[in-house]
Amino acid sequence: MTNHPIHPHHQLKSKDFFEDPTLPLQVYIRDPQPEFPLHSHGFDELVIILKGTAIHAVDGQLFPVKSGDVFVIARNRMHQYHEMHGLALANVLFDAKLLLMEHWDIRALPGFHALFSLEPTFRALHNFPSRLQLSERQLNRTHKMIHDLTRETEMRNPGYRVMAKGLFMQLAVQLSRCYSEEPTDESIDLLRLGDAIAHIETHYSEKITLEELAQKSHLSKRHFLRIFHDCIGRSPIDHLMHVRIQKAADLLRHTGRTITEIAFDCGFSDSNYFTRCFRKTTGETPRQYRYELRQTPLISEPFL
Repeated sequence: MTNHPIHPHHQLKSKDFFEDPTLPLQVYIRDPQPEFPLHSHGFDELVIILKGTAIHAVDGQLFPVKSGDVFVIARNRMHQYHEMHGLALANVLFDAKLLLMEHWDIRALPGFHALFSLEPTFRALHNFPSRLQLSERQLNRTHKMIHDLTRETEMRNPGYRVMAKGLFMQLAVQLSRCYSEEPTDESIDLLRLGDAIAHIETHYSEKITLEELAQKSHLSKRHFLRIFHDCIGRSPIDHLMHVRIQKAADLLRHTGRTITEIAFDCGFSDSNYFTRCFRKTTGETPRQYRYELRQTPLISEPFL
């Protein structure tokens, strides 16, 4: 295994770990997992425990881990493994923003939100012990997918960036589906909240009420508001607006539809109100946004 530099404050940098700077995705198989100082990193980390056991310390909280466990360590979280016994794991390092994960159809899966967003936040806020536990069959299948992804990133044959991104998408879908298939008593609440978020992502063009979202989560409106804000960093209605503006920006970039058509497509019943909301979020009107895009030389989409 390559020895990567540990900075004095133990903040691991993307440039030291993403071997291809144009692909913010890297896999490291650690068998056995070596001793590693307490650290954080400026990227996200998907961890699959392949065998063995350990105690995982995250922001000062201790969690036992064992073969088949899967979890995400969010960027800037301090963590370290203790009391390792035959521990082997796969670390999939990724930058969700640079991989454009906000635009993936996988966001329609409640398990995706539970695994990649909600569980890491709950673990930090509430000492949340639950995590995805793969069966032997699921772990074997996941291990093969990791092997395929590793091969692409290491061999770098022509087209490997597209292939690596596609394999990571498949891995994320597989794990998200596993999360939903056999929920535990602890994870069922996260899946219900994930269902509400997925509902926003897939029905943003329709009328969505706070009462409807709280009902999907099987929570009181007050409790739902608090948990949603803790996890997402904004209210459900603000998140709905964020998704609508994001979808509108995509349509402005990639279609020739009129601004009024786009407003209706994205759930706005009034194009003037759409323009005000768009400007509040982006600092530009839809017309200015589209005009500036047309003045910018055409470049390929990043990391494809």
